[in-house]
Parts: sequence; C-alpha cells; structure tokens
Amino acid sequence: MKAKGRYLFWLSGICCLFFLTVFEAFGLDHPCCNEDPELFYLLSPKSSQRFQYLVRYDIFFSTALGKEKGFFAILPEDFYQNPKARYPILFLLHGYNFYRRGLWWKVQSPEKTRKVLCEVKEEEYHWLLHEDIAVIAYAMMDSKKRTYRDLENSLEERFTELSTYGGLSKGDYTPKGIAQSIVSHNLHPTRNLSDSFHPLEKMIIVLPDGDNGFYTDENEGRRLFPETIDRKACDDFNPGEAFNYSLLPFLYMKPGALGRHESYFLELVQYIDSRPPYQERVLRRRGLGGISMGGFGAMKLGLKYSHLFQSVSSQSGLLNIELLKNKWILKMMLPEFLEVFGRLESRGLPSVSSLNVEHIYANNPLTLMKKREISQLPQWIYFDYGEKEALSWIVEGNQNFEGALKEKSHQIPIQPFNGKAEHNYQFWRSRSGNILKHHSDVFGQGLLEK
Repeated sequence: MKAKGRYLFWLSGICCLFFLTVFEAFGLDHPCCNEDPELFYLLSPKSSQRFQYLVRYDIFFSTALGKEKGFFAILPEDFYQNPKARYPILFLLHGYNFYRRGLWWKVQSPEKTRKVLCEVKEEEYHWLLHEDIAVIAYAMMDSKKRTYRDLENSLEERFTELSTYGGLSKGDYTPKGIAQSIVSHNLHPTRNLSDSFHPLEKMIIVLPDGDNGFYTDENEGRRLFPETIDRKACDDFNPGEAFNYSLLPFLYMKPGALGRHESYFLELVQYIDSRPPYQERVLRRRGLGGISMGGFGAMKLGLKYSHLFQSVSSQSGLLNIELLKNKWILKMMLPEFLEVFGRLESRGLPSVSSLNVEHIYANNPLTLMKKREISQLPQWIYFDYGEKEALSWIVEGNQNFEGALKEKSHQIPIQPFNGKAEHNYQFWRSRSGNILKHHSDVFGQGLLEK
C-alpha cells in the first residue's frame, strides 16, 4: 500500500508538472506588470491553488494603429484537454481611464507610467482584475454546479482563495458578499437557491486594450494620437511625448490615447479568427459587451456590424453621445472625446475646440438603432445602468434608449454589495453573471437572423 501510494503521488506530480508546463508555454508573460500578485495567480497558477484558470496574454501588431497591442484571453477549462472542441467567443470592452487625464502623468518617464498603469489596473486589465470575470465565468461554466446555491457557494470559495493572493482590495466586500451580490441579488433574485442552475455554454472571453479611443476611428483619420515613439505593447512612453491639452499645466494626454480604434478592433477580430491557438477553435458565434465607454463601443459596433456579432450587451454605456455637447465639461473630463469626434485645440479655452456633428451622428448607438428600424428590444441586445450613475449623460442616454424601444426602466437600484449602484466596478461585477448568461443564452440558440 505504501509503495502504491508513493507511485500515485509521483504520477500525480508528473501530471501536474505537465499541465503547468503546457499552460506556461501557451501564453506570454505579461511585459508590464509581471510582478502583480493577482496577474501571477491567474496567468501562472501554482499547483497549490485549489482553483486554476487558463488566462492567456497575447500581443499582436495593429497596422491600423501602427503599434503592438496586448489583450487577455480567458480560455475554457478543457481547452487543452479537448483539442477538437470549438467555442463561441465573447469580447468585453473596458471603460474610459480617468487616470490618463494628466495629473498622474506629470512625471514623464516610462518607469512612472508603468507603475501607475500597474497600480490602477485600468484598460485591458479592468474586466480581469476589477470585475473578476475569469473567476465568475469559470464558476458559471462548471458543469458540476447543479443549483444556484452551488454556484453561490463556489463563487464564495473562489473569491476567498482570490483574496489570499491579493485579488481583492482592502475596501472591497467579503467573498460571501460578492457571491451573494452576483447570485442572490441579481442573477436569481427573490427565488429559491435550490432551483436548478444550468451552466453557461463554454466560451472564450477576450479582453482588448481600447486605450481612451472610444472604439471609434478619429474623425480626421489620425492613426495614433498623440504620436508615440515607443510602439511596444507596454504603455509607457518617452519624455516629451505626453500632450498638454489644457491651459492648466498639469493636465496631459497619454501618447497614443486614441486613433483608428474601430479599425483596430475589427483587425483584432480578424486576428483571432486567423491565428493559432484560436484558429480552428473559434465558432463564428461572437458576442460583444462593455462597460461605460466600452458599453458605447459594444452597442455601436454591435449595431454597425451585426453580421459579425450575434449578441450585444452594455452596462452603464454612453448610448446617446449626441448628449455630449458641452465642450467645457468635455475638455476637462473626456478630452479624447473632443479629438475623436471633432478637434481638440490644445492650451486654449474649450470654446475654440470643435465637434463634428456628422461623425457623432454616424457613430451614435441610438441613431444606429433607429436607422436599423429596431423599435422593440431584440433578444440579442441587453443593457442596464445604475440608479446612482454620476454622469447625467449615462442616465439620460439609457432612458432615451428605453423610450425608443418602448421599454420599461432598465435601471438597477441600490442593493447590498453592488457599489450603491454607482459608476464603479463593484456595480458592474454584481451584474456580470447576468451579462454572461445573456450571451450564453444567445449563443445556445445558434446564429440568429437580425
């Protein structure tokens, strides 16, 4: 018995080593934040971890931007074990990064930039490290979960382990509170947790880097603005590259903050379809979702390119950008919007900057929906927003969307553990289960006629 036990221990060790070797060989080490404990937990899991995730970091060169871009891919648990399996794919777009506005960039050095980038975990990191989408998706795709109580318990266990690896901030809720927010208060509210839970369809989830480009091609055709010398994937920059866009001396725009970002995103979709390890593993069933600026991007691109995306979701999205007309507020809060949809005049009063009304109209989700003559909410579109959204543009824009679709309110009230339904990651995370279920339900129906 002892000999048999030693043999089984040796065999399990070899299998574990093989698994980790295959996993580590299948993705790139992160070039910027490779010391971040949560990234290390997700990208390079230890054998001692109870829960392991197949999160891959990739880099490709975007000809639309003339720059390397990084993205994360969350792969299904059996991706390596079942090489013949094919999966639908979900792209999740991040929101606007307010840390790019300047005060934090006054020290113009690659080291300072990289430090800020890795500390705030914005842009392509957001869905992975704030909304914890890999943790939630893996729990919801686990076929062993039979009831909603099983799912909630699994999420609590997963978030408990995540917290021990530095994955929860000091001000965050407890793992139990997070799990309750996702399941009891949102995914399965006011119902019995003993009800049957049907696991999500397994899917690949891709998290692109959209900078602050509003997932739109800049109206004057600039490929990358402000110009940047460093074309590598890590978003540091050389001294002198930051763009002072205001009369205030400490407000800067990050180099390459915007440009041809719609063309870049379509290029990424094509890259995924044509390059290993995704080629031959991806079904032509695609979903597109986002938060805030990413909610705008997802709804706009989903309506504009409906032949590419079968499901669309928006959380706290800018669904009517015609409301963004105040150039004084825009220049202080969203200067990139002025440049993408008009002309941003540096070191001048906001009134001398301009907006291109035609470009706004051509990229406005509400306008695109009306052009498509969509008068009732189709099954493939989902949107919601919080009761306490800080920006009136978001509330009013979503209400405009509701009115055009003859919908009742999609506003989510304040609940326990949902960030007080404000414009923050805790609110978006609490609704992530609903978002994933929406896309899975549409994927399960196959290609829809739209």
